[in-house]
Amino acid sequence: MKRAAHIIAALSLAAACQPAASERDDAPAPAAVGATAPGELAGGASPAQQIILPGVMNIAAPIDAVVVNSCEKVVAADYDQPPAMACVIFVRDGEPAESDAAFDRVLDDQLVTAGWTLVRSAGAQHYFEHAKPGMDCADLSVFTALDAAQLDRLVKGSKAAAAPAGTSWRGYSIPATIRETCGADRMRP
Repeated sequence: MKRAAHIIAALSLAAACQPAASERDDAPAPAAVGATAPGELAGGASPAQQIILPGVMNIAAPIDAVVVNSCEKVVAADYDQPPAMACVIFVRDGEPAESDAAFDRVLDDQLVTAGWTLVRSAGAQHYFEHAKPGMDCADLSVFTALDAAQLDRLVKGSKAAAAPAGTSWRGYSIPATIRETCGADRMRP
């Protein structure tokens, strides 16, 4: 009986000396809160996908889109001190119609995935909000469709290739700052 007690005590002591699984050299490091796997961007975007306004809006751009940060000097060339903005350009089927005021469906899907909702469109401007949980407040941002001259300058400035036959470049400018709106100031449809 004494011998069995000694064996159990020895095994307990040996087990106590063994490093825990998380402390061993061969154990995977614990993931930090909010960390992503190597080669993965926040929000599950693929490494080839760019993020529109990281840290501000965090929207994964549509596949094959070109995100141009600090595009204000190109898009708003007639302003002395234009506000900081980012732009996103991409190729879509067909020619852009002057009367086509609808927001791009693929980009809208990316916004919805990131928690942004289209609340109103007025001409070339499309307003999106991101509701804040537990309060009647939301972050508000506006996407402005680029006109032909702005788009041409941006495509040339980004050194993007010409759009293939039967397609055309489309694009939007987005201010690098967002505004908080609350209560009656929110832009509800």
